[in-house]
Amino acid sequence: MTAQQTPTNAPIVICGPTASGKSGLAMRLAKHTGGEIIGADSVQIYKRLDIGSAKASAADRAAVPHHLVDAIALDRPYDAGDYVKDATAAIADIQGRGLRPIICGGTGMYIRALLYGLVESPPSDKALRDTLGQRAQQEGLAALHAELTEVDPVSAARIHPNDAVRIVRALEVYQLTGKPISDLHKAHSIKTQPARFGAWQMALAPQREALYERINTRVDQMFEAGWRQEVQSILDDGHSPDLKPLGSLGYRHLVSFLRGDDQGPLAWTQTVSLIKRDHRRYAKRQRTWLRSQPHLHWFDNPQAAFEAAVKHIENPSPQPTESCP
Repeated sequence: MTAQQTPTNAPIVICGPTASGKSGLAMRLAKHTGGEIIGADSVQIYKRLDIGSAKASAADRAAVPHHLVDAIALDRPYDAGDYVKDATAAIADIQGRGLRPIICGGTGMYIRALLYGLVESPPSDKALRDTLGQRAQQEGLAALHAELTEVDPVSAARIHPNDAVRIVRALEVYQLTGKPISDLHKAHSIKTQPARFGAWQMALAPQREALYERINTRVDQMFEAGWRQEVQSILDDGHSPDLKPLGSLGYRHLVSFLRGDDQGPLAWTQTVSLIKRDHRRYAKRQRTWLRSQPHLHWFDNPQAAFEAAVKHIENPSPQPTESCP
């Protein structure tokens, strides 16, 4: 879409590491513009994963319509392709009513696929995936992650050692094509492509120490709000602990603890400490990912981002060339 074709209510995209202030900024912009929010978070999209995903409260969702938040049943398979289809429909719906979509979330692959298209990769091979899944159970994920390090060190460095879904997929692609999945991503260059929908993108990049302090505080607040009880209720209702959403950050730690995988005298303290540590590591990986993405306006605080977005809405600006601070 050319600049001349960009609609006056083109989407605003807000990304950034966890706990950087994305949701609050999205709410403020939506209220200021009369817009609606489209979630771009692979955990918040699921029902029942409320506290640990930092999902918008019921009050916020009543004040501003949220799309693709609290929308998918826990046991429903969902991937980036599904997200692109659903988010595209949401954008059309919101713009069709003369409003502005505010796309907000920390799942970089969702945003990248929505704005620049999906990476072309081979379809899943069920027999091969089943074999890799069995190996993961028998040999452990660490063994598969080590194998991935040998054949695709770039992907291995990006994928968490406990992320079974992405480890298996990366190995599956390598075995099907003989090429690392990271090469496929590299070939899918987006640096010279304009974003779909005429979207204007910004990223929050708080100072590291301040961000880490916010992460630690927020995890404490999640437990005070009943995060542990939230996960226990899900398990008590008979949901499999092996469901993909329950393997997400923080939830997998709590599932392991509640199943009794580690019940030593310091088990709970260690679980909380690990959750905080892995959230900090995740924030670092998110920032690294965002550095590789073009067309981002970077801000170190939500207030500066809000002011810039309002200025852009009043006087649309071209795509930037700046890099992460």
